Amino acid sequence: MIMSLTFMGRTFSLVYILSPILIILYILFFIEINNQKTLNVIKYNCKDVIALIEIRGIGVSGKKASGIAFRLPKKHSEYTVVGTVIIEEEKRRFSAIRQIAQEEVKCIYNEALKVDENTAEIFTSHKLLLDDEEVIKYIVNLINQGYDLMSALVRTKEDMKTHFLNMQAEIFRTKVNDIDDVFDRLINIESGISAEIIYPKKPFILVCDDIIPSLIYRIPQEYLKGIICRFGSNCSHGVILARTLNLPVIIRLKNRVEILKNTNQIVMNGESGTIFIIET
Repeated sequence: MIMSLTFMGRTFSLVYILSPILIILYILFFIEINNQKTLNVIKYNCKDVIALIEIRGIGVSGKKASGIAFRLPKKHSEYTVVGTVIIEEEKRRFSAIRQIAQEEVKCIYNEALKVDENTAEIFTSHKLLLDDEEVIKYIVNLINQGYDLMSALVRTKEDMKTHFLNMQAEIFRTKVNDIDDVFDRLINIESGISAEIIYPKKPFILVCDDIIPSLIYRIPQEYLKGIICRFGSNCSHGVILARTLNLPVIIRLKNRVEILKNTNQIVMNGESGTIFIIET
């Protein structure tokens, strides 16, 4: 028996009235992505969901994940020519912080070695950069010109990044993440500022500009469920390490990443590049 409703002298079938509502509910709760595979990571009651916003990037590491968004805080460094530095003291400190950085890289290498021997070699390249004679010479030359150590490190970092970003091959451009990793380590040691960040103690999706390789091993693995990047590259060392740990990664969200706010509940698909923001 088909139920009907009479209004102003006209009779309407409830089938036609309810169909649009059923269609909307179907879209909200049974969205199919990635070749019609039903998204079943999280289930929400109708009364809990106000809006479901979809944005897309490029998926480079498969599987689905869910959690709250956590935006990685940004740090900015500047360099200046001081002119009154004690040159030999700056050089002595440079030698000392290089040794500390080498020990830290060695510890990260040992952690990575427990997961995969091949990808652990990424941190061998970081050690080589710390020992590179041309890089050391460049920094010492800046100190001789009147830069303090901090400014010499920041200047060298920016000059090296500019050099690699101007290369045509993408594989070389991705090396800027390794440069950031190594020089940020030196800068943090020189400044005495801890690089530690307080992460959420529940499942979260990291939102950042790019993946710094050592960052992967500084985050509690039991809570990190995926990574979303403003920029990024499929062949960057950070993405390779994340893939080794079976973490879903979406890159090149560009300005769309600004939509993601801390504590937003999100669902991501690292294969299709789809991100759903659930507003309640």
